[in-house]
Amino acid sequence: MAPLYTIAVSGSFSAAHRLPDHPGPCAAMHGHNFEVVAELGASRLVDGMVADFMDVRAALDEAFSGLDHACLNDHPELSPPTAEVLAAWIFGRLEARLGNDRVRVLRVRVEESKGLSATYRNDPC
Repeated sequence: MAPLYTIAVSGSFSAAHRLPDHPGPCAAMHGHNFEVVAELGASRLVDGMVADFMDVRAALDEAFSGLDHACLNDHPELSPPTAEVLAAWIFGRLEARLGNDRVRVLRVRVEESKGLSATYRNDPC
């Protein structure tokens, strides 16, 4: 197996959502300060890097642009708007922008509240 170099870049955004079919309090509208960590990997470096941190940060910011201070329920592609669905959606956006034959997005973790997070990754469980 080839060595794998990895980098992680984090960012955050604030948004509201509700889970209408949830039996608990999450059925009501509420908000979170979502913390997101994206991890990318490559088996070889170019210019000493997996990817430029600023390029990854820009891709994260682009993904957040329609979500920050929004209601996630207004985005049909995020239905239901859970942390799991959000992690997969952000993963897809990053992979489309940054993934290539050398670099791949390994995982995206979305923390909706301190200690409560969901991760989407491209390897099987």
